[in-house]
Amino acid sequence: MSVPLPTRVQKLAFLERHGAQDMGHGVRTLLVHLAGTETFLREWGARSALCDAGLFHSVYGTESFKGELIPSDLRPTVQALIGDEAERITWLFGALQKEIFYAKLDQEGDFTLPHRQTGSAMAVTVREYRDLCELTVANWLEQRPGVPEEYKRIRETEFRKMRGFLSERARMAIDQAYGFSDL
Repeated sequence: MSVPLPTRVQKLAFLERHGAQDMGHGVRTLLVHLAGTETFLREWGARSALCDAGLFHSVYGTESFKGELIPSDLRPTVQALIGDEAERITWLFGALQKEIFYAKLDQEGDFTLPHRQTGSAMAVTVREYRDLCELTVANWLEQRPGVPEEYKRIRETEFRKMRGFLSERARMAIDQAYGFSDL
């Protein structure tokens, strides 16, 4: 019999103990952004592991978000809190090089990505790649209302290509945000 994962309240309390409510992320706090990203995923009907990855997606820092809320030596603690699958998606999201991640949208099959800091190869399954696409869209759509108008259409080409990797609800959300009506 499997042990149930901690509750959402316990997960939020963990993030708060590590200062997510005090760390800036754009015009808001990291905690607000993480919870907002998770909300998009839940509204789209994503499975629990992907929703939990949304709640933790940038705790290790990312290429764009240099803040590290949780040091990587606490990965086992995060795994125990959100599960191995969710933590792996979280870790991959923080470790990937965005340009190469986006370049893989045109390829079939090989989703090996280099770690952004070490350059070491990270083998990524098709499901993980799809999860990273879904998480990328949720992450961006959560932030998009607060960015200046001139940045609201960034990565339009990449999001258009990403559509084939997304769930129907995520695809509809990005289509609406970018006005992809010609597809």
